Amino acid sequence: MGVVIRPATAYDVDAVVDVGRRTWPQTYTPLAGEDYVRMGLDKWWTVAATRPLVLAGKATVAELDGEVVGVAVVGPLTGDLVLFRLYVVPEHQGMGIGRLLLEDVMTTARETGHRILRLSYLDGNAGAERFYQGFGFVESHREPTGDGIPDSIWVVRDLWEQEQS
Repeated sequence: MGVVIRPATAYDVDAVVDVGRRTWPQTYTPLAGEDYVRMGLDKWWTVAATRPLVLAGKATVAELDGEVVGVAVVGPLTGDLVLFRLYVVPEHQGMGIGRLLLEDVMTTARETGHRILRLSYLDGNAGAERFYQGFGFVESHREPTGDGIPDSIWVVRDLWEQEQS
């Protein structure tokens, strides 16, 4: 069976939380340390924080053989659409699942009239930098995070520009 990209449902809340809990330590411990990871898991990767996003229709999941292995979460911020979360569990990274999720987010954004998609990643996350540059995202600004955490690098993509290859 192939990867299925679909809107998350209430039945997916625990699986969405699990994706974040499995992905965050590997992604952020080397960049920002264990305290940052612990804070992020406690703040953003709980059922209480995730359920409203799923129920509001802001979350999309990637399912492989019946298991949720990736998630994307979008929402508005200062008039633009922002991709707040895009994660694929470590053992399924590099299989094109993140690409499928991002392509779905961009297609849905265009279809719903959004011109701009924004997102951020932590400075030093070379994999994220390469991934988003490959989709035509360009840096718009940096935002200091503080407490020894690398800056957030904000990137933007005009969704109505020529498709990137």
